[in-house]
Amino acid sequence: MISIAAVVVIGLSSSSIADVLHDATRDYVCRVEGPECGGESWVEHERPEEPEEYVWTFSSTWDGEVRGEGDARVAVAFALAQQGKPYIWGATGRNGYDCSSLMMEAWREAGVSLPRTTWDQIAALPNISKGELQPGDLIFFHTMPEMEPPTHVGMYIGNGQMVHAGNPVNVTQVIGNPHWESIWVGQARVPQG
Repeated sequence: MISIAAVVVIGLSSSSIADVLHDATRDYVCRVEGPECGGESWVEHERPEEPEEYVWTFSSTWDGEVRGEGDARVAVAFALAQQGKPYIWGATGRNGYDCSSLMMEAWREAGVSLPRTTWDQIAALPNISKGELQPGDLIFFHTMPEMEPPTHVGMYIGNGQMVHAGNPVNVTQVIGNPHWESIWVGQARVPQG
């Protein structure tokens, strides 16, 4: 006899939830780049192909807990080493990243287990004030007006800059940059040992 849980799992795995989320994000991924996109969205320019790496699994579901303490220097170094790799929505590394997976992977290298999504990351970590920012802190932005904020995350690296999965992974000046300042949502600190 098939259990109710099995029916739910089969139903969700064959649903188009991932397809809907993927299409919505591809429509607006260019907005993450701000002025560098020339005001165009991918719909007006060229939509990227659906990533081959994207996989919707229950194993990536967050259980609500941040685990470990890490070294921000390791997380920052890892994120910086990914510069030039493409933004791929839903990718979890090493050939490409989306914004939250880059943060998750960088901090995993430093010894901390973070949740997978931007929304869960900001919810799980202690908020700090903008004046307290130090390298390794996560900075959150609202880049897609149609979705609940935050919709983008980067890692503060000092000197008013962040490393983030733009397209490609790059370093961007955020403090003092009118575009990024206007969509800034908050900042949070990852546990450090």
